[in-house]
Amino acid sequence: MRFEIRTLATSRFGAALVLALLTALADAARAGEPPADPGEGKVLYQRYCVSCHGERGDGNGEAAPFISPRPRDYRQGIFKSRSTPSGSLPVPSDVEKTIENGLYGTRMPSWYALGHRARRDLIAYVQTFSARWQTEEPKTPIVIPDEPPPSPQSIERGREIYQQTGCADCHGDRGAGDGPSAKAGLQDTWGNPVVPANLTAGHGKFGDSSADLYRVLMTGVDGTPMPAFTDVLTAEQTWDLVHYIRSLRRAAEPWTTRLEAASAHAASVATMLVSQY
Repeated sequence: MRFEIRTLATSRFGAALVLALLTALADAARAGEPPADPGEGKVLYQRYCVSCHGERGDGNGEAAPFISPRPRDYRQGIFKSRSTPSGSLPVPSDVEKTIENGLYGTRMPSWYALGHRARRDLIAYVQTFSARWQTEEPKTPIVIPDEPPPSPQSIERGREIYQQTGCADCHGDRGAGDGPSAKAGLQDTWGNPVVPANLTAGHGKFGDSSADLYRVLMTGVDGTPMPAFTDVLTAEQTWDLVHYIRSLRRAAEPWTTRLEAASAHAASVATMLVSQY
């Protein structure tokens, strides 16, 4: 038994060590990689992105009228998902994360299969749609402190903060996205309807982890009514709010329901890909 435990511990340590070495090698390789090629990115954009985001990057592709929420208009250089402060351009890795993972609850699929180099080229081309990329530099990404352990006390403090900061106005008292402002109708910077996130759904558009929630609360969602709480909440208060929001999430859906949803998403992505040929 001792041998088995020792072997298991050693194997886990070895696996962790190998993973750390591979990560370090990948980071080193990326640090010395050549500049991204917007010309190659244009080819990728025209093949995979133009039907939604349009030839000019204005979000008016052929499929756009049938999509809600609308595809992103890149011309203003406004990005919803960022690690940088509100109002700032994102760092390229923020944009790559969106391309790589997709956006849950939207028609934006994951383009993980493109690979890192292709995604970098694609980002370089997307940057040509807005002059901001030539005149501004992204601000320093926010620092996400270590998460304290969740507790009933933290959740209760978060519930109070949720009410005090007006979260319920949009997201509703129970987090279902049905607050009075939502019912009255909300719009984004481009005049498109905005539906507040259903915080009970168990998935977030910009990630599902506690750190993802913390980041969204601190950076806001530019181009929408969702503000940043950097100047309103302390780190401790933000973590309390994160813990409360996570407590709102309903129990996991049955496996068959998740499988059906995944199949429907895969079918929509396949249709989109086929339309490119």
